[in-house]
Amino acid sequence: MSRPVVVLLACLAAFAVAGCGAKALPVQTLPTGQLTQGQYEDAFDKSAVGLAPKYGVGKPLDPDATAAAQAAHVDGLQKLLREWASRLEGLHPPAAAAPAQARYVAGIRSFAVDLDRAKAALRAGDVKGANRLLSTGTIVSARTRADLVAARRAFHSLGYSLEDLDKSPVTTD
Repeated sequence: MSRPVVVLLACLAAFAVAGCGAKALPVQTLPTGQLTQGQYEDAFDKSAVGLAPKYGVGKPLDPDATAAAQAAHVDGLQKLLREWASRLEGLHPPAAAAPAQARYVAGIRSFAVDLDRAKAALRAGDVKGANRLLSTGTIVSARTRADLVAARRAFHSLGYSLEDLDKSPVTTD
């Protein structure tokens, strides 16, 4: 897996659990109707706030957590990702950004599906296998990678400044 994709997924995961420190923030109400670029950037950046505590994934797992506890954590992350995707999908960006948003939402949903492999390994008691999938990035499917990279490129080319998308140039393998 290319370094930019690993960084992108790390950013995505970090953004998804953002705002889950000592003081949990409530889930933000997002605007409806057509948005300007600035309004969209603001709504995008707020779209995942408060979701981590809702699904119990805002706190690190104990290093000695059981496989079942880890599987429950992954399940919570999947629920968070699915709700986040739905919240983003409900936003109405400027027309030029709609394809980028669609690819990003598809990537988030695909990442949630990819996590099924780790959850299955954990439910089978294979903690090492699940951790290897997660830590090496091999959990990420080609479809997820393609959607997230394409979305990132599109947002960058349109000049969008979104919190979870770093500013470095997008490279290919």
